[in-house]
Amino acid sequence: MRKLILSIAVGLSFALIAGCDGDSSSSEDSSSAETSSKPFRIPIPGGEAPIRYEKKLKLHPSGLAGSEPKPVIPEGSPPEFLAISDLINGIGQTATAGRRVAVQYVGFDYETGKKFASSWEQGKPVTFTLGAGEVIQGWEEGIEGMEVGDRRELVVPPGLADGAFPPRIPEGKTLVFVVETLPASSTAKAEKVSGSAAGEAEASQKAQVPQKTKPTVEVSSGPPPKKLEVKDLEEGSGSAAKPGDEVSVQYVGVNYRTGKQFDASWDRGEPFTFKLGEGLVIEGWEQGIPGMKPGGRRELIIPPELGYGYSRTEGIPPGSTLIFVVDLLAVR
Repeated sequence: MRKLILSIAVGLSFALIAGCDGDSSSSEDSSSAETSSKPFRIPIPGGEAPIRYEKKLKLHPSGLAGSEPKPVIPEGSPPEFLAISDLINGIGQTATAGRRVAVQYVGFDYETGKKFASSWEQGKPVTFTLGAGEVIQGWEEGIEGMEVGDRRELVVPPGLADGAFPPRIPEGKTLVFVVETLPASSTAKAEKVSGSAAGEAEASQKAQVPQKTKPTVEVSSGPPPKKLEVKDLEEGSGSAAKPGDEVSVQYVGVNYRTGKQFDASWDRGEPFTFKLGEGLVIEGWEQGIPGMKPGGRRELIIPPELGYGYSRTEGIPPGSTLIFVVDLLAVR
């Protein structure tokens, strides 16, 4: 994977305590100062950044992957130019100018260490067209060349922090971002900044299905099932969803044991869009959604082996059986 390798010797040392992906860092790298304003690499002591393939990104139904990283802000003066460090090297589609990219991120004030924006707090990733002026210049320069699955740390000086996105940027401050690139189909926000034909098509299809309200998920008594259970609560009509289709859904997710909701697209006010059959969602969804038709409502009871397994996942205890009620809005 082609990466930016321009570097200068700086007295910074960053540590990243990762979410569910574990700790990672890039190798120490220093050289003579460059006169250009291009990004340089932050020298972070440690081994080479580990590799993560796109298919290993198991997304939550919200479109996010893993939990929020927690950077440790170093002492000392911030760099004057955009600084980058690759913490995880992804293997997937490359972000280039003119391409729509999806990312999850967290942003901090370099001086105070105060967090001002986070995809995890917002409850969904963001998407934008690289090079179209939809985000700050520090992102335009720092995200270009990233591949799906990358995790990159950016130190953005005030001169590269003007723009409409991300929100709530402290004025005149140096910023620290940890950014991860995701599959473009991981979020329904692909049409957020600039409406597209795809967004208009989705709105048209949604208008053809009955408008519904958020369902109440009922938890059965007794032990959880050991296999995936699929139950149609309402039948839809039209073309059935199949692997390879892009689908838009609304959903509610509940823990089978506690009956407590852990996620719901209804609460965010917009559906979740993804492509079936590409490993972008948990296996229980991959197996349980095909066959649904627009307007249909289906209940999925998913054992841990087809959900989030026995590892630690934010909001979902290890080994949890999950219940989802899914409404299919559109199939493309």
